[in-house]
Amino acid sequence: MKKYIVFIGVFVFCSLIFCGCFKEEKNLSDMDLIKEKGYITVGVRNDAYPFGYKNSKNERCGLDIEIAQEIAKQIFNAYDYGIIRYVDVSARDRISKLNSKEIDILVATMSVNEKRKLVIDFSTPYFVTSQKIMVRGDSKISHLNYFNKKGRICVVLGTTGEKIIRLMAPNAYVVGAKNYREAFEYLKTGAVDAILGDDCILKGIINLNDKEKNNYKIIGRSYSNEYYAVALRKTPESKELLEAVNAAIVEILDSKKINIIKSHYKL
Repeated sequence: MKKYIVFIGVFVFCSLIFCGCFKEEKNLSDMDLIKEKGYITVGVRNDAYPFGYKNSKNERCGLDIEIAQEIAKQIFNAYDYGIIRYVDVSARDRISKLNSKEIDILVATMSVNEKRKLVIDFSTPYFVTSQKIMVRGDSKISHLNYFNKKGRICVVLGTTGEKIIRLMAPNAYVVGAKNYREAFEYLKTGAVDAILGDDCILKGIINLNDKEKNNYKIIGRSYSNEYYAVALRKTPESKELLEAVNAAIVEILDSKKINIIKSHYKL
């Protein structure tokens, strides 16, 4: 009798284990999870006019916001503001927020480079810009090499500007800023003599400060080409989502819709 009870106990235990294993679902893809919850969570900037910012009504605006809307339409086959949840990211924390799964994708002035490709995947690029210098209107500075000898230059931490300044002006006195708003404040108050950053965002700063437009200028050559793309996690579960993102971007580019979006922001 005891042997019979032991046998039944072992049988039940093994059955529970087997059933548990049998019921264990295959890892859902990122696309499956997005459709299951009914919305996509997108990391965006709120400090990078004209790509990601809030207007006077506290509404999300910018080229990146419109790109995100096109991606959501591709996934859900509908335009509906309810199918997107936005999360503010900075240049420093955007990759960590992506890889920690706080967000599904990044549409946040994200430049493609080889170092980043080691930890995240990129879509087809949707915008091309370059690194340039912005100075005050009366400045005599004409080249990045100036900062090897004197002056102070600001870069936004976590951007490709950090790499460029180390390569092009290794002896420069560099001041780090959390975002472009802070960088501009440093330039405006004289704490730095220049900002090194993405040309399109530097132009946006000047356009946004219309009353002071003549007090600042962008000078010299381009120090790099920057290809903005959507960033995704570098996992097999992201493959289907990457395909959907690329399909949306290809449609935007092929239909020339990107030119209409650019025109909204004088790009």
